[in-house]
Amino acid sequence: MSQCPKEHEKMILLRDGTKVLLRPELSTDADMLWEMYSTLSEESQRYLGRGFTRERIEGWTSRIDYKRRLPIMAVVKEGGNERIVASAVLEFFLDSPAFKHKANFGIVVHDEYQNRGLGTILTNYMLEIAEGMGLRKVSLNVATENIKAFMFMKNADLE
Repeated sequence: MSQCPKEHEKMILLRDGTKVLLRPELSTDADMLWEMYSTLSEESQRYLGRGFTRERIEGWTSRIDYKRRLPIMAVVKEGGNERIVASAVLEFFLDSPAFKHKANFGIVVHDEYQNRGLGTILTNYMLEIAEGMGLRKVSLNVATENIKAFMFMKNADLE
């Protein structure tokens, strides 16, 4: 496992004034990630592909390799407790010289935090990180029936 890249921590404000900490995923995040994924609406879960089990999430947090995969969490404080409300990831193609300049991108924003600007901010932040790493192409796969995602990408003010 590689060292947590602390340089990717950033405090942001949503348009409604909510403070959100963007930071790399930690090995201690399994409970908060499970809470986020297990409380997504049925519609949101439908577009995520394979089901999200507690074991799958524990697998992510127990095997973090920041050189192969950079997961960034959006964390808020609610009632004195921290809560993950969004997750984004860049997955790198390091093994292939022909694809070292590329990454796949994924993002999930909890239903309660959609339409508040978080998806746009987090996407721009991930693209900023990708550019800083020298990546030239970032791909996002979206299910054709995921109208919300298509509309987000169409209307997003991405830099």
